[in-house]
Parts: sequence; structure tokens; C-alpha cells
Amino acid sequence: MIPHALIIVLLLPLEILGLLFFARGFFPYKPLFHGYAPIESDSPPAVSDKVIFMLVDALRSDFVFSNESSMTFTQSLISSGNALPFTARAAPPTVTLPRIKGMTTGSVSNFLDAVLNIAESDNSSSLIGQDSWLMEFKRRPLPGKLIMYGDNTWLKLFPGIFDRYDGTESFYVSDFTEVDNNVTRHLHTELERSDWDVMILHYLGVDHIGHKGGPYSQYMPKKLREMDQIIEMLYRYAENVLETEEKSTLLVLCGDHGMNEIGNHGGSSAGETAAALVFASPIFSKHGSGSPCPLNSTDSYEYYNVIEQVDIVPSISGLVSNPFPMNNIGVFIPELLRFWSRSDQVKLLRQNAEQMYRILREAFSSIDTPVTDPQALLAGSDIDQIRGLWAQIGKPHFDDTLECIDTLYTFLRLSQKLLSRTSSSYDISEMLIGLCLISWFSYLAFRRALFSTSTDLVTKAVFAVGVTIHAISMFGSSLVEEEQYFWYWFASAWLTVQLIINARLKSTKAGIILFSLLVGLSILRHYHHTGQKYAGSYDIAQYLSTDVAAGLLWIFILVEHLILFKNLHYYVFSDVSPLIAFVCSFTPVVSLFTFKMSMALDAAENVPSALVAITPTSTGADQLLNRAKTSFLAISICMIFHVLSTVWSTKRDPFKFIRGAFHITVLFLVAQTRSVNIPIFVVYDAIHSLSRRLAAQDRATTPLAIVLSTLIWQHVSFFASGNSNSLATVDLSNAYNGVSEYSMILVGILTFVSNFSGPIFFSLSGIVQLSIWKNTAKTTRSVEDIFTVDGLSLIHAFHSMSLLAVMSACTVLRTHLFIWTVFSPKLMYTVGWFLLQQGVVDTILCICIVVVSDLV
Repeated sequence: MIPHALIIVLLLPLEILGLLFFARGFFPYKPLFHGYAPIESDSPPAVSDKVIFMLVDALRSDFVFSNESSMTFTQSLISSGNALPFTARAAPPTVTLPRIKGMTTGSVSNFLDAVLNIAESDNSSSLIGQDSWLMEFKRRPLPGKLIMYGDNTWLKLFPGIFDRYDGTESFYVSDFTEVDNNVTRHLHTELERSDWDVMILHYLGVDHIGHKGGPYSQYMPKKLREMDQIIEMLYRYAENVLETEEKSTLLVLCGDHGMNEIGNHGGSSAGETAAALVFASPIFSKHGSGSPCPLNSTDSYEYYNVIEQVDIVPSISGLVSNPFPMNNIGVFIPELLRFWSRSDQVKLLRQNAEQMYRILREAFSSIDTPVTDPQALLAGSDIDQIRGLWAQIGKPHFDDTLECIDTLYTFLRLSQKLLSRTSSSYDISEMLIGLCLISWFSYLAFRRALFSTSTDLVTKAVFAVGVTIHAISMFGSSLVEEEQYFWYWFASAWLTVQLIINARLKSTKAGIILFSLLVGLSILRHYHHTGQKYAGSYDIAQYLSTDVAAGLLWIFILVEHLILFKNLHYYVFSDVSPLIAFVCSFTPVVSLFTFKMSMALDAAENVPSALVAITPTSTGADQLLNRAKTSFLAISICMIFHVLSTVWSTKRDPFKFIRGAFHITVLFLVAQTRSVNIPIFVVYDAIHSLSRRLAAQDRATTPLAIVLSTLIWQHVSFFASGNSNSLATVDLSNAYNGVSEYSMILVGILTFVSNFSGPIFFSLSGIVQLSIWKNTAKTTRSVEDIFTVDGLSLIHAFHSMSLLAVMSACTVLRTHLFIWTVFSPKLMYTVGWFLLQQGVVDTILCICIVVVSDLV
């Protein structure tokens, strides 16, 4: 055992080294100017003196503008002309930190910010030294006073810039109330003091409700009404300041991103990228009429004019007469030009164009090539068109022409488009070093798997073909988005191969088992429709989520808990008296059931009244916290008892220890699963039971075949539970079970378990099957030897080859249109599979279980 396990344990750090080299070269940075924009001596006069920037996290456009919205006051401002509405298109990844960067500096964020977004204590994303519309307030001759209340991401990005502040942790998604009350409690004091120039308010409740219950949660209308009341308070303040101090206040309401139909974000779907944006001020109605509001709901989530989210930056800068930040690629919003004369409008747009041209010169050396015929260039490439337009803009008396504003906007939009997709500064040498390291170690791993001592040539051939096809598929964006279909096909093909083999062996029982596994596969593939093409289409999970099927859903949940009870009673507490065994098995299962029911009631899910009447449940953050802790404590006690009772037992039974550890772990996995997904564990249990029986059939299977089946079921279960290769499907609804305050390590573990519950289940199921095969085959090989030689070698080979394929695809396709929306998220998931699922679960956890089983 030791040599094989050590080889893999030693290879993993070396492969991680190669991955780090690749990451340093691949995760790029955009060319940035350091320092600050030059002060413009003849800028148009300011329209606003003060700015209130109210960011409501995950405020999707329809939450404000549709006829289903409860934000009636905000809608009245739009109708009366005191507010201008827009849909702001957020660039992926649609998570908070990169979006705040975009809305303050106007620059395109680094994809790595999506990872740094989860690190509350990380300071590597600080924007000190970079220009932003906030810093421009500080650069005034009389420095502006800035205050901030809300998400402490602002404090991480702008350390030391705020004169008064109070930050809140953004990742504790179980909190809908206090996280916003901690912001609002400062408002009365600050509105009375009124000594500030910029007030930043970042509310998190809408985002948290989305993660826990989705956009249509029963808590969402109430929360949106709360936000609407705050907007009314701020607008009344703006009216009062205008009347008493003759100062104009600009109120900006916006979302950093939206959310998809299950309440998550991070990807590039219509709901995730469509954020609401409203500019409001009491002076606006003097310069134009209102817009109809509310509007009918639309699946595109596009209401009014659609702008790029970075356009917020030059628009705020222009309205307060500050220079445009150095790295801004935003374009001043046309509807806001109404506050100036035509000459000032041209002056403002020219300043925007000159600022953006400085970035173009930095990014493209050919941009300054002399132009002899501007008109001829307008039919060429984007760079040629920009050169031609700039030549026109530089002509004498251009500002006096009728088309000058249209020409400036054409130049600005084209420049923005070009700079938004500008190839990042990849370090190809470091990427190639990483690729070479991973290539060599993948070759070693693949060679060890194919040339192992196992004589099962059929399984090796199927594995080699599957790995090859999977690797090739990583080079197609659509194939990456719809990867689940590869695994459904591979599972079907593998089960069919096994059917043919057992038919030749005339094994009827094995044939029935394999056919039943095909039925289970069919159920799993229709449980969740994930990916892109059919995402959101009707599936089993959607049906079980309806009010009509609520009873059926909870019947399945009850069935799963009965299975848990039976397995605990039989495999963990069978050596104690029947009464004690019943109590010890019943207590953790009932504790878990009441916890999951309380979570469902708290999330406004439909729970049959009969169950609520006979089950002690309670809702509220504190009650759920205590129930989660009770469940985890009961599970921990079960595991401790199981280990000690096995060690102290006079009967040496490693098989029983493995089975008991597996079923106790399943308790924890169910605790970390959404209620609508708990019935899928009934299917998992059936697949495990059938696979266990197949492993017990003489000559029906081999250790290598068991491991390949385990690898396939891991991936099938991952996609069947609603996951995909998009960051938007990361489920945070169970990430805070039993956690009273934010802890990156604890929340990270719980998030991983809740999203990888299926793969973890089948990892441990594979060990159980290997132990059964050992007992049936009467082999002298130990479970440890079988697992490390056949199991880990195959699993490690697959994940190494998968990592190599995805890294190669990211290298070859680094200029692809979907590099940051498809291939980079896939790279992140592949790293998760490689480090956490393979490195921690398949290697460390499983080795610990088989080692302990050998000791007892």
C-alpha cells in the first residue's frame, strides 16, 4: 500500500506546483495607469453637489421596474421624471468585488477577483493607487468627506479612504435582517449631520434572500419594500437639502449584478447580468418628462435603455464635475446630457474621448499611425475605425458640426467594445512551464493506471476511450457548458458494456442489476436540467417544488430518513441492546429531519400541515442555528461511538466499520442538501445497493470496474443535483448551517460538501463495494492494497488528464470570446475536483477510512 499511496501523495504537490505556475501566467491583469487623471480647467459645471450611492446587492432589473415589483415609490419617481431608469449590464463574473471595481474605476476587472471575492480578509484587491470616482472626491482642493455603511468589501478595496464607516460581512447569507439594519441604523444620524460629500450604502438582504429562497421567496417583496422606504427617506433628504441649503443631491440606486432563477449569480445568464440602475434627484423633473413605470415583465430583463455597468463611472464624474478616472472605459450616459448646453455636452464627451484615447494608446501602439484618409478607415477593423473617427474628431471646427455628438458617441462605444475584449497580459512562459509540469505528471499517472497489475483490459480500454473523448470535449465551449451529457452518455455506454460482458457469462442476476442501474441513471439525468441549453426547463426537481407535489416530496424525504435510520441501526448500533440501538439511531435522524423541515419552513417552502403538526419545528436564525448544531453534534457522536466501539470490539470486522462510517457520513451529506434534492439520495441509495450486489456476484465485476463506475457516478450525481460548470450554480443555501458568524474555512467546507454531496457519497460507496468484492473473491489482497493500486491510480489518472485538458484548452483558446465566461469557470471547477474531491476526499479521507478499517 505505502509505495502506491506515497507516489500519489508526492505527485499531488508537484502537480499543484505546475497549477500555480499556470495560474500566475493565465489569470491576467489589464494594462492599468497608475496615478490620477489630470485636472480639467474648463470642465462643464457640476449638476450635483453631493452623491448618495445606494447599492442593493443582487438588485435585478425586474425587482425595480416590472409590474410585479413592490418598489412603488421608486417607480413613482421614474413616472414623475425625478428619476432616470436604466438596465445596467454587468460583465461576468457577476460577483460583488469585481463589480464594485467596475462601478468605481470604470475598468474591466480581473477574473481572479471572483476567487478573491470569497476571502473576507484578503487585501490583494485593494484599489489604493488606482484612480476612481471616489478618489477624485478626495483629490479636490478641499478634500471631500466620504462615508460608507454596508458590505465590508468596500473597506477591502478602499482602505483608509472613508472618514466614517461600519462594515458588515457579506457572506453570512442566513441573515436577512440584521445585515441591513446595521446599515440603516446610521442613516438618521448621517442625514442630520449632512457634513459629507459622498455616502455609500451597500445593502445585502436581497442577495441573501436570493441565495436562500430564490428571487420569488416570500421574503423578497417585504425586503424590496424596505429598500423602497429607504429610497424615499433619502429622496426626502435630497429635497430638504435643495430647499434649505440650495445644494443638489444625486441619488444613485443600483445593483452590482442580478440573480438567476434559483437565486444564485456568478455566470452570464440574462438574469445575472441585468442589474437595475436609477439616477434620481429633485432637479431632474425640470429637465425632462418621466417614463412609464412599471413595465410588463420580460424574460430578457431588459427595461428602458441598456447600458454597460462601467458607464456609471463617467456619468457620476461628469455630474459632479470631477475628472474621469484614468482607467475608465465607461461612456457618459446620453440621457444625462440634458443638464448642459450643447457646447458643454460636446466638451464633456470630448473629455471622455480623450481619457479613453490615452488607454488606447497604451494598449495599441498602432493607434497613433498617421491617417491620410479617415473615411477609408471607417470600413476597416475596429482599430482602423477608431483611428478614422479620432482623425475626424481632431479636425478644426469639429465641435461646431451637427454630427459631432453622434461621432463622439460612435468613437466612445467602439473604443469601449475594443478595450472590453482586449487580450489580457498573459505570461505565456509561466503558462507553458505549468503545462509542461502537468503534462509530465499526467503521463506518469495515466501510464500507471493503464499498466497496473490488473488484468481487466476491457475496463482499461473503456477508461482510455472515455478520458480521450472527455479531454477533446474540453476544447468546445458548448461541450463544456453541457458537460453533463458526456457523463450521461459515458455512464450509459459503460453499463451497456458491462451488460454485454455479463450476457456472455450468462449471469442473469448481474444483467438485471445492470438494467436497474440504467433505470436509476435515467431518473438522475431528468432530476435537474442543468447547463445552458435546457437550464430552467421542466424537470423532476421543479415538479417536486410545486405546491401540488409537496406531499410527494416530503414522502420521499421521509423515506430517505427511514433508510438512514435503518442503516444506522444495522451497521452502527447493532452490537448494543435493541432499545438502546433504537434510541441511538432514532435521535440523530429525528434531529436531522426536524432541522431540514425547519429550514424548509423558514424558506417558505410548502410543507404538509400534517407533518408540521406532529413534528417539533421552529424557525428563525437562532432556532435554525441551534437545530443545525444539534444535528451535527448527534452525527459527530455517532461517528465517535462507531470508531470506539469498533476498536474495543472483540470481533475484527473491517467491513462493518467501512459500512458504518459510510452511512454516518451520508447523514452529514443529507444535512447539507436542499430539501428538493434530498429525494435524490433515495436514488443514490438504490444505486449503491445495486452496485453492492453486483460487487458480490462472482466474476460479475472487478476492482478496476468498480472504481471506473465510482468515477462515473461521481460526475453523474454532481450534475444531477443541479450543478454545472457555471459559477452561478454554486449553492450557498446550506453554507452557514450551524455557523453563527462568518468563517472562511468553515463556510468553505460546508459549501464544498453541499455542492459535492453526490461525488462524496459515491467515493465512500466505492470503498464499500471494494470491500465486498474482496470478501466475495476470497483474494489475499487487502482493501487498502486494492483501493490504492486500482482505485487511486485510476482516479488520479483521470483528474490529472482532465486538468491537463482544461489547462490546454485555456491556453489555446485564450483569445476566445468565451474564455472568461465558459473556460475559466471550468478551470476553477476542475481545480476544485482535482484538489478537493480527488485530493481530500478520494485520497486523504478514503485512505484514512481504509487504514482505520485495517487496524480494527
